[in-house]
Amino acid sequence: MLANADSFGRQDQESRITSDYLSGLARTATGDPAWALSAWQSAVVHGGFGGAIGGTALYRYTLRSDAGGVVSLILKILQRRPDETEQSPYYWKREFEIYRAGLLEDLTVSSFATPQIFLVEDLGEACWIWMEDIPDAKADWSLEDYADMAGRLGRFNGAWLCGAELPRAKWLSTNWHSAIVPALADTFNQLDHLLENPLAQRTLPLDAKEEIVAIWRDREIFRRALAELPRTFCHFDAFRRNFLVHEDDIFLIDWALAGIGGPGEDLVSLVAVSLYYEGYTQAYASELDNLVFASYVNGLREAGWRGDPRLARIGYTCGMTLRGLAGVKQDINLLVNRSNHERLKKDHGTNSLAEIARFFAEIRRFRLLHMAREARSLLAA
Repeated sequence: MLANADSFGRQDQESRITSDYLSGLARTATGDPAWALSAWQSAVVHGGFGGAIGGTALYRYTLRSDAGGVVSLILKILQRRPDETEQSPYYWKREFEIYRAGLLEDLTVSSFATPQIFLVEDLGEACWIWMEDIPDAKADWSLEDYADMAGRLGRFNGAWLCGAELPRAKWLSTNWHSAIVPALADTFNQLDHLLENPLAQRTLPLDAKEEIVAIWRDREIFRRALAELPRTFCHFDAFRRNFLVHEDDIFLIDWALAGIGGPGEDLVSLVAVSLYYEGYTQAYASELDNLVFASYVNGLREAGWRGDPRLARIGYTCGMTLRGLAGVKQDINLLVNRSNHERLKKDHGTNSLAEIARFFAEIRRFRLLHMAREARSLLAA
């Protein structure tokens, strides 16, 4: 019996999972045409903070054979969101299309691996992706681990900056950090009203309100700067929980945001999300920033790119600035909506919403204010 069948988009999809169906998947995964299913279990896989993007569900299937073999598979289900176009920043079908097109099969050996994909199915209202289950062998990361991932991102982005043909599919995102900006207008248009809430006041922070409003007012400056950068292929969501360390490989997963952007933009999630959830708060922000950027540029050089590293810094700081504006909306919504409070307390290890709001404000001073000031300086040079 499937767990949480309602989340599959149509209840009748439950009938698709049969012993024969699962046996076929196991034979594909093992390469053994005689593999015969004797028993199976399924369980919901819980992702990182906030869960997956709306309509996405993950399940782990453990399959056992008559001969005692065990196969573990991940089923990722993407549910249709009818209001989205192919160029929507969170287009629901993008990851399915990437895997169906085999777009990730030629990633450079020196950057990342991706899970094996055993079956992709377009069911109209939902898409199913059956993939290899990759256990993550590394629980805690050091600063050196972040530097390693940044260097890999540099080699990954650098391959396309050095002449590899960019993918041109219409369902890939374009200028993702710029694409998320229009949806922020409602929040900034009613900012004074939202700041009547004490928690919203704590998280802005209020003493930086005018500077934040000025950054919003000048958002097109940062968007234009990103659009003028050299083009490369970007993941756009390369943060700690999307890297899996397994044996001698580093797997990069969750390609739902992937598309065309500029050098430096793939560092944004690596740093921004780490400041929130991996313990690299204000005390370590500058150290983390300096270390990963230097490693990223070194990765670009190893890939053969000889361009001006200032361009990568512009991509990083302008992307961080726009992501920081999105963080204003996200944090205020999380704090003023009571339905989020228990999850916030759990994810941040405190029962104090005021403390969480202050923490968000502290991160915003680096992630938005500091980065916007640096971006302005770079663009004025």
